[in-house]
Amino acid sequence: MRTVLINRHQLATEGLPLPEGQAFDVSGVRTIFDDRGLPDGFPFVVDDDGGVSGCRYLNQYLLDANEQRAFDLVNIRRFHVYHLARLLRFVRRQRAQCLAELAGQSLEDWMSVNGEPRIDLTQTTRQDLIGYRDGRQGAVEFTTLDTEMSCLSSFFRYAVTMGWISTNPFPRWGNRNTLMSGKRKVRQARFLTADQTAHFLAAGLRGDGSDTASRPAASERDYAYGLLLAATGLRREEGALLLDNEIPPLAGIPHDGVHVFDRTGKMGFTRSIYVTAEVAKAIDLYRQTERIALVRRHQSSLRNHRRQGRLLVVDGLTRLRGQPAVIMNGHARPTLAMTDEDRARAVRILEDGCIEPLGLFVARGLPPVLAYWNELFSDARDRVFELGGPNRPPAHISVTPHTLRHTFAVTMLAGLMQEGQHRAGDPYLLLANPVLTVKELLGHHSIAATYHYLYAAETWQGEVPRALRSLAAGLVGHTTQDPHPSVQHRYVEEEA
Repeated sequence: MRTVLINRHQLATEGLPLPEGQAFDVSGVRTIFDDRGLPDGFPFVVDDDGGVSGCRYLNQYLLDANEQRAFDLVNIRRFHVYHLARLLRFVRRQRAQCLAELAGQSLEDWMSVNGEPRIDLTQTTRQDLIGYRDGRQGAVEFTTLDTEMSCLSSFFRYAVTMGWISTNPFPRWGNRNTLMSGKRKVRQARFLTADQTAHFLAAGLRGDGSDTASRPAASERDYAYGLLLAATGLRREEGALLLDNEIPPLAGIPHDGVHVFDRTGKMGFTRSIYVTAEVAKAIDLYRQTERIALVRRHQSSLRNHRRQGRLLVVDGLTRLRGQPAVIMNGHARPTLAMTDEDRARAVRILEDGCIEPLGLFVARGLPPVLAYWNELFSDARDRVFELGGPNRPPAHISVTPHTLRHTFAVTMLAGLMQEGQHRAGDPYLLLANPVLTVKELLGHHSIAATYHYLYAAETWQGEVPRALRSLAAGLVGHTTQDPHPSVQHRYVEEEA
């Protein structure tokens, strides 16, 4: 059993590759997807032989959840199908173990002959759920496991409502799901000071102080990405899939020094993103050096992707009601409405025939996969540790993209609180609640998540600059006006 992301073009040309050359009947799947108007990238669970009878109810649940707008596509693909498929594998393995014992065989020998039992989630028992929970307890934190149990419980509640099963196998006492721990974790914000952040960006992500061999291949791209996270509070995926036209060049930044655009993030929550002139300068340096070279260097790969139908070609770029937009089939479409999948493969064709990706950050012609950014931060942590110095992040903080988001949250909250103290003596000024402001900046669904940063902000106020521009100015190391020596001669224009 495995999860596949359906791509209509790939199904039509290549089918679905399966072990030992087994065929997959794509007609039924394409009909379902077309009838329900499902987008490419929607997850579909199939058995190893290409059949779907053993995954019927799991797939039906996903289809119904999408149709009824219970969850967005990102949550269905990255969360719900992931946990439901994991449980189904566990249940099937438990059944296989019982059958193997009855046959007097080892599990491996029995499965090599009979394969995985074709049972669906509706055959899950209470004992299966308890065994699954017990096995997962040692692998993940209780907060993660509670979230996972909540996801699984949602399926079985729906299964009872639809009549797929007569009794919900989840054990309950009163209104409480007894597989949930019931514990409450007090979260602590792990953040860096402004000096530590600037050091990590420069020495870790850009490689300042490292020899040429150990520096990142595209150091200005990696630096600009980290700077954006630290100065805007963007999540890892949100920053990785920004479009180039969502952040204008420095000349297009308003006179007040802050550019604003909207971005849809987790749970479909839309918020405003603020980019300062200082950050725009650093992005311009990346655009004018590495990005130009990377796009031209990988034209062959982009043309190959286009022949295979893997690119989303737009007609042009524009603005719609003050927000960045693309032109498709003669109509303007706001970038706010584009899915992450569309952002990752969107391109336009320039007058000279060059294929230009719309993504701001590119690697082999298109935005790097998320695994790249995880590996990038791992390498950056190693560089910073080896380099040492007074501004090295503390040993108990493993700096990740989310650490920079925490840093933005604490810094902005403390800065706004400090600003409020300065202005509190004027009775004619209306002061916004700093916690509510940062909640909107971060795109939190609940204000309870934002309150986790409050204690850290209260104890750090005396060390922070006075809001966005001061924060960004303290992080930027160099710009097009003062380029780093490593990029002055490294990139030359290449023929497509």
